Amino acid sequence: MKLACSFTVALALALLPGCGSSISSLCEDRCDCTGDCSPDDEDDCIDNLEDAEREAEAQGCEEQFDAAISCVEDEFACRGGDVDVDGCRQEVDNLGSCTDLPTGLLFWAAINN
Repeated sequence: MKLACSFTVALALALLPGCGSSISSLCEDRCDCTGDCSPDDEDDCIDNLEDAEREAEAQGCEEQFDAAISCVEDEFACRGGDVDVDGCRQEVDNLGSCTDLPTGLLFWAAINN
């Protein structure tokens, strides 16, 4: 559970100002990978990441968010229709330690749903 929460937090960091295109690209890549996203699913992904970004920003966790989103962008891999960002556990954990649980859940949900 802690791992899932921290991954959610990491994704939330990707939504800091200036990262809008990164967020959109990540959500588009996620949908391309899973192959089962509707336009609403992609919009939900973007909304969740933007909510997570705002929460991270409000809690003074911009650096952790940026590190997590950067890692997710670098490590993003599609494996058999599943998103793999396992190389970002440390960055996501750091984000999760800095922010409240809901931010982490939003981040992970956006990437993995």
